Amino acid sequence: MTLFNLRYIAAPMINQSDLPFRVLVGQHGATLSFTQMLRPSQLLSDPEYLAFHRKDLELWQKTSPGGRVVVQICGNDPEQILRGA
Repeated sequence: MTLFNLRYIAAPMINQSDLPFRVLVGQHGATLSFTQMLRPSQLLSDPEYLAFHRKDLELWQKTSPGGRVVVQICGNDPEQILRGA
């Protein structure tokens, strides 16, 4: 049983999948969207970077109740990706 319609997924876009974009595509029917690629090294070492993206997700919850988002974490070090997640 599918909890939401998988036909309306907004594909991730480089430097475009920020909060305003996700809200916009949600208003036009997207049931799932993606964040921009997040760097685990910065999530772990830069408090401002982490705070910015946490705030982004908090605002997403408030502005898009019921909307779903996939958080993308990029990198090539499995341990660092796991710690960043």
